[in-house]
Amino acid sequence: MYNVQETTVQKEGANLSEFDPSLPYDSDQMEKGLHLMESIIGGRWNPMILFMLEKGAQSYSALKNGIPYVSDTELKRKLDMLHKHGLIEKQGPADDGRKNEYRLTGFGRKIVHTLHHIMDISCQSCPPLEN
Repeated sequence: MYNVQETTVQKEGANLSEFDPSLPYDSDQMEKGLHLMESIIGGRWNPMILFMLEKGAQSYSALKNGIPYVSDTELKRKLDMLHKHGLIEKQGPADDGRKNEYRLTGFGRKIVHTLHHIMDISCQSCPPLEN
């Protein structure tokens, strides 16, 4: 999981931690944030995995059956990456990943919320696909 420098701001009586857009583009925070965004959004099946986990904990086989055309190797790789970055957690025996259950972490729920906004913008801004 990335440890990103946070800036505390005051809004309506509450302290919120958020990205500081005044940082230079070569700052560690910018580099780590962009890398994480690219890893999540740029990964072919990552949003689908996150959207499935938004519905609740899922087994490996449920994820595999719910995502068309993903290979076992690729699904395992994506789940490991999402786990490494702290977006999902897994529970189950360490020796057999197929028996694990996966669920979103609090950070993962925040990312899914952001992905919904991106999908909304996409639906509003892009013409419908033609058949």
